[in-house]
Amino acid sequence: MGAGSKRLESRVISYRIEVKASAAKSLATLPPKIQRRIQGVVATLESNPLPPASTKLTGRDAYRIRVSDYRIIYSIHENVLTVVVVETRNPTI
Repeated sequence: MGAGSKRLESRVISYRIEVKASAAKSLATLPPKIQRRIQGVVATLESNPLPPASTKLTGRDAYRIRVSDYRIIYSIHENVLTVVVVETRNPTI
């Protein structure tokens, strides 16, 4: 880089993940393979809580992400930088 060029610096903001007890309980009832997939998606929310696959829910301050036939419903609290996983559920139930 030349003397006059500026270096792009990006700050990575890390969000804290909190899983409600009810969500953890419903996750524990799922097959292990699905549990791992959901846990992987939730882990990615730590660095990017609004990935392109997320959808804003109508009528409530929450988002959802699909994982196979299951949905991860979560809300983001910017002032605390926390993502709270509200529930995981199969839409056919």
